[in-house]
Amino acid sequence: MADAQAGAVLSWGAGDTGQLGDGTTEDRHAPGPVTSLLRADVDQLVAGGVSSGSAFVLARTCSTVKAWGDNVTGQLGNGGTEDQLVPGSVPGLANIKDIAAGGSHALALDSSGQVYSWGDNAYGQLGNNRTGDMRTAPDRVQGMPKVKQIAAGFDFSLALLENGKVYAWGRGVHGQIGIGSRATSSVPRQVTGLENIVAISAGGHHALALTADGTVKSWGYNLYGQLGNSSTKSSTVPVDVDWLEGVQTIVAGTHHHYAVTANGNVWGWGSNQDGQLLEGDETFGDNASRTNRTAPVEIPRLKGAKVLTAGAQHGLAIIGDSVHAWGNNAEGQLGNGTATSGFDAVKLPGSGYKAVIASLGGNTTYVY
Repeated sequence: MADAQAGAVLSWGAGDTGQLGDGTTEDRHAPGPVTSLLRADVDQLVAGGVSSGSAFVLARTCSTVKAWGDNVTGQLGNGGTEDQLVPGSVPGLANIKDIAAGGSHALALDSSGQVYSWGDNAYGQLGNNRTGDMRTAPDRVQGMPKVKQIAAGFDFSLALLENGKVYAWGRGVHGQIGIGSRATSSVPRQVTGLENIVAISAGGHHALALTADGTVKSWGYNLYGQLGNSSTKSSTVPVDVDWLEGVQTIVAGTHHHYAVTANGNVWGWGSNQDGQLLEGDETFGDNASRTNRTAPVEIPRLKGAKVLTAGAQHGLAIIGDSVHAWGNNAEGQLGNGTATSGFDAVKLPGSGYKAVIASLGGNTTYVY
């Protein structure tokens, strides 16, 4: 297996829809290679889905975008709706510089600042002035100035403009498009009150934005404290995340998040029921109870992490040359050869891994 893994993108965890990219629909509890996808060729990888049973993946290479996994709403962008168990090219895209995978839709951004969307459109998340349908091939999103970054949640889409403003579209029932109401919008609309934003990140039904002065804004669903403003009340407009300053990186998971500050410290907030915030009791028995954090708490064990990712109920980091994984492990997403939840470091063959990625709403992990 070590030879097969040499230079390959690696995956592990849930495999229900072929999201492991290994030609099967079996779970895998330890890292294994994605078929015909080399780490050296991959510039970006994103993984979507609202659960392990709807997971799909996009990979951006120098020449194309590849996709695999669930395709019931055309989210693989290949013109069909059949699941794909190995990577295949998404036609019609060129000069792509950013990609995003939502619950069952996808986005791509080209070098001219134009956004393309495809997949499920039940709530207008494709931004094409329609709802209740789907699209199996990429098409351009109209109505925005030049875009520099994109993000996608379960049922909504985000675009960061070059002028530092943020636009959103899709479902708004939890306030996740940040327009001051719970209305759904099938066309891009400006998120209320955001200026000088330098990065965005989307969770399940909420979003984060990093300001130029190193503070963090959040909006949308807040049942688990994922807005980080010391409450559990959802918000239809951006609010300030408590405490944080000097932030350089934001990472949104389904219901929990991480932020990295300039001094290398890592903070986390939101859902903590599976130990996502690496706090306290390391017992993972049936009766283990943990406290969700409605405001950021420092996570000393992650200081110095080069890369972080947050999934549905687990987290991962690259620290030194090791991948560290923690939290829920019901489908082997920690990659330690078991399905036992806990806090473990996953030792991968080779070195020089650039990124580790977790499925937005599922239990699958990728490293390249």
